[in-house]
Amino acid sequence: MDSIYTERLREFGQAYEDFEADDVAALIIRAGERLEALCLNPEAVKKAMTCLHGALGLSDPASDRMLGVSWKTLWEETTPIELLDLPLSQKLTSLNAYAFFGLSPIDGGPCTLADIKNLIEAVSTAVTPSKPEGTETAEIDRTLLAAKARFGLDEGTGLLPDELAGLVRLGQKSMRNALTPSSGSGLEVKDGRITATSALTWLNARGDFKSSIWHQASADVFSPSNTEPALEGELLWVPFASDQTEFDPAKCQRNGKYTLGPKGSETTFTDYRQALDALARMKPNAYWRRPNSAGNWGIVTAAGFRPRSAQELGLAATEGAKR
Repeated sequence: MDSIYTERLREFGQAYEDFEADDVAALIIRAGERLEALCLNPEAVKKAMTCLHGALGLSDPASDRMLGVSWKTLWEETTPIELLDLPLSQKLTSLNAYAFFGLSPIDGGPCTLADIKNLIEAVSTAVTPSKPEGTETAEIDRTLLAAKARFGLDEGTGLLPDELAGLVRLGQKSMRNALTPSSGSGLEVKDGRITATSALTWLNARGDFKSSIWHQASADVFSPSNTEPALEGELLWVPFASDQTEFDPAKCQRNGKYTLGPKGSETTFTDYRQALDALARMKPNAYWRRPNSAGNWGIVTAAGFRPRSAQELGLAATEGAKR
């Protein structure tokens, strides 16, 4: 795996905070409300929506607490971390990685433009019909627009103004101003679409655009190197999952925190060594969250622990560590 791709993936993991998953939960809640209006049986809908919550693998609240809690409250109080595990949320996170960081949205193998197109269409189909009037899904809308913009650039077919605005997180008024001839932006519009060439030139001139590198992805993005360096200095025992991915201090950090524990019982740490200590003490198994090769965050279980030096992990040795 190219080091540029690995670094970009790490950057995405640390920067991602759009949380389209909250919008997904809002769509589910609106669907439940629609069911109540159609069925005219609130108790039946409560059972159905509570059952759905559990069937999707979300943590179940204490049964005694649920006696006085509506199904809507159950969904509203589900943590953002858990909501990220919903299938649609996972696909949206993948599209976010593709749209804003140029990463592959396909997990575990080669990716083609046809794969990306199919994913965008599948998510759009899932979201659009289920979006009742008045439902706010700003995060989903922006991610889909940005993904369509990136696809138009990659395919060379151009993009719509609102898609480009979504890609650079720009307001519609600012985007319209940029399209005026007097703006000097150089953006060219043909048949209602901004040409891919002029858009790329404009994006690169902004300085914050990340070029597409999704074609560099492969299934072994997290696989350790076959050549293990000699262990020197401070020694740390690091857990690894069944797919050989490790609890890495950079890749497993999200918004400055490490999330440990099984679903519904997560705890967070800001210090890597403290997180390692907590993982070592977990019984019967150690759990932590990490992104897969498509950038989706999920819980993995330790298959074992292996020795790593602080130097290998990019950590400064603690005071008094043997060298």
